[in-house]
Amino acid sequence: MYLLQRNLLKEIHDLEIIEQKTRKRLVDAPCGGLRIIKKRDKPEFYYVDPNIKNNPNGKYMKKSEFELVKRLAQRDYDKKILDKTEKRIKAIKKFLLQYEKTDLKQVYENTSKLRQEIIDASVLSDKEYVKRWLEVPYEGKVIPENVGEIYTERGEQVRSKSEKIIADKLYMLGVPYKYEHPLYLDRNITVYPDFTILQVEKKQEIYLEHFGRMDDIDYVEKVMYKIQTYENNGIYLGVNLFFTFETSKKPLNIKKLDEFIKRIIV
Repeated sequence: MYLLQRNLLKEIHDLEIIEQKTRKRLVDAPCGGLRIIKKRDKPEFYYVDPNIKNNPNGKYMKKSEFELVKRLAQRDYDKKILDKTEKRIKAIKKFLLQYEKTDLKQVYENTSKLRQEIIDASVLSDKEYVKRWLEVPYEGKVIPENVGEIYTERGEQVRSKSEKIIADKLYMLGVPYKYEHPLYLDRNITVYPDFTILQVEKKQEIYLEHFGRMDDIDYVEKVMYKIQTYENNGIYLGVNLFFTFETSKKPLNIKKLDEFIKRIIV
């Protein structure tokens, strides 16, 4: 629901901008009608003055009046656009209202706790789906003792300050994630993506890796191998796999992190 609702609300926003610009143009639009006919494969333009009743065909417009021709044509187009825009905004708002009322997830949400515990829900609410996803136990990758004790706001130990920043941003934005959850690939390969993220609306998992030593040649080679391993298993950059990077001279861009996360979770 969220993804559809967001897209439709964005469309309403875009339509309202078009509506506003169109109304502004129509304020200065010329009066009168435009009639166009073809003679010998060439268009002829006629100005129909609404105040003159005995000349419905209009007055022939010369080439020097072509600017007025364009303004009249634009006005007629703008009137049609305005009409369609108003109707479409109204239709989308009506649809959103009815769609929300018939959302199947609400059935579970509006069921009492006792009943929720004894029914087999066909459709879970997003809240319940996330809760169950997070509750599935797993054994992550062991963090060596020589790694400094860095803990996230959620209380889990991570390997670097940058990973803590990412984890805390996800937590702050309400994004469900698992740190170093095992991912089982072909040929008995197991990898531990830094963050397994749940796209709630799609009920899909995506993976976020932070590569923190990109100025280390040996490290970069391992990164390239890891990327190839992902691709060989149908996990592709920009689709269900995302990266953040840093070097000793260029740290993680925290200012862009919020925007980046919001883009990948939809």
